[in-house]
Amino acid sequence: ERTGKDVGSARQLYSNAEAFSFCSAALSRKTMEADPANMSQCPYSIVVYATAQVPDQVVVSYRRPWRPDGSPASKAALKEVEVLLDSIAREAVGKTP
Repeated sequence: ERTGKDVGSARQLYSNAEAFSFCSAALSRKTMEADPANMSQCPYSIVVYATAQVPDQVVVSYRRPWRPDGSPASKAALKEVEVLLDSIAREAVGKTP
């Protein structure tokens, strides 16, 4: 709502929304040892929201860590981060494997 007011929009997007940013020291270190440029992938982010149009449906989503120019070691390390984020998101919605 605050950003809408800042840009002159009155449209309500969410009934509720939160973003959670964090790092895993072990995984972050591993990704950065694979390629120092992976620093740009941290912190990791998971969002939980319900839209104004469908306030009873909660969505859990995350930003996939990915770099198309990464080495095989970099891609493998970032895949581990994605597995972590996916497992957190699945647990949050009760869909653990």
